[in-house]
Amino acid sequence: MGAKPIKVGEEIIIELEDLATGGDAVGRVDGFVIFIPGGIPGETVKVEITQVKKSYGRAKIIEVIEQSAERVQPSCQEDEDCGGCQISYLDYQAQLKYKRKIVRDTIERIAKLTEVEVNPVKGMDNPFFYRNKAQFPVAMQEEEVITGFYALGTHQLIELDDCRIQHPLINRVIREAIELIEEYEVSIYDEQQHQGLLRHLVVRVGVCTNQAMLIFVTKDEEFPAGVEIATELLERIPELVSINQNINPEETNVVLGRRTKQLVGQDHIIDYIGPIKYKISPLAFFQVNTLQAKVLYDQVVEYAQLSGSERVLDAYCGVGSIALYLARFAKEVWGIEVVEEAIKAAKENAELNGIDNCKFKVGKVRNVLPRLKEELKPEVIVVDPPRKGCHQEVLATFAELEPERIVYVSCDPASLARDLKYLTEVGYQVEEIQPVDMFPQTFHVETVVVLEKI
Repeated sequence: MGAKPIKVGEEIIIELEDLATGGDAVGRVDGFVIFIPGGIPGETVKVEITQVKKSYGRAKIIEVIEQSAERVQPSCQEDEDCGGCQISYLDYQAQLKYKRKIVRDTIERIAKLTEVEVNPVKGMDNPFFYRNKAQFPVAMQEEEVITGFYALGTHQLIELDDCRIQHPLINRVIREAIELIEEYEVSIYDEQQHQGLLRHLVVRVGVCTNQAMLIFVTKDEEFPAGVEIATELLERIPELVSINQNINPEETNVVLGRRTKQLVGQDHIIDYIGPIKYKISPLAFFQVNTLQAKVLYDQVVEYAQLSGSERVLDAYCGVGSIALYLARFAKEVWGIEVVEEAIKAAKENAELNGIDNCKFKVGKVRNVLPRLKEELKPEVIVVDPPRKGCHQEVLATFAELEPERIVYVSCDPASLARDLKYLTEVGYQVEEIQPVDMFPQTFHVETVVVLEKI
């Protein structure tokens, strides 16, 4: 291999050409790609090279020489340090433009679908304070208890008590909790020593009901002041209706352990997506952006084109949020999910809403679906898989079932494009692609695609 045109520590001036998946700007030196966080296409910047790999390099901006008109001042003081928001320096309309381009470029490159138009991204009227769930590590700093988020790519905690993308009630619960944790001198976990008690604070909010839940994540089961702190918090914050303790004794980066116990209040909160009511327990999955979840689910309804006579399969159904949302438009909805607790929650949510035309099955989609083939011949399949997309066996089974329509919801353009490529090779045609911005100020984008049987 020839010598690289750059070396670590070198300072160069470079023009930025594009925005990559992940939010980094892209520049080139003699054709060699360099990824640069915090840059905007069209800008000329002075950078310091921080990493040189075989086929690409990385750099950090020292100075913006020619600034883009799309650059804005982030509203958060910790924006450069905290890893939560990757593109908050971009004007919101520009964020939507680049997300659309990322979806289009990825689908064209991987799925070779050059003829299908990607619609403009459906964004938010107010792209702040939207997250209904947050997980905060807790640490000691100069004899004070602090909480916040890890700096990007590190385990250095950036203190933050007023995050601009969290629901304001989350920020309030955290401030009050930290005050009482200090007052009761609760032992704080040290991940280096694997000693101490309190590891994380997790807060969930029902955006439509204004109910809040707090979860203390502890290393040990014994939490001496737990009930006293929880009781006082309920008195201080009327919206706080559920306080729980989650026990996580493992040396791990995973936040939540397997066991949760109720300290005070109820064991769940309630929220709505459209007219459907959802019971949210401490470990249940629920869309992080409640308002945009309705936009997303309405898009699924539009693409499913249900008349009331169809049987629908919701693969990877989770707690049944999409299945229950579709139920009023369909004859019958079947949901499959590998997590047993999620299926239990789906059945509870169906009962909560008086929905009796949903059936839920526990197991891996690729194991359960072949067994259901004789019993279930769905006219429409809705699939919202994990980030890695669908297993090929699952896609093959979809093709065997021969639904008229497949509605694919994806949080990762690359795995979506790979799966679309397969489905277009087995008799389906992509009709329309609609991105939805579920995570403003970040590079993430959700996409809904409708495929019709040829």
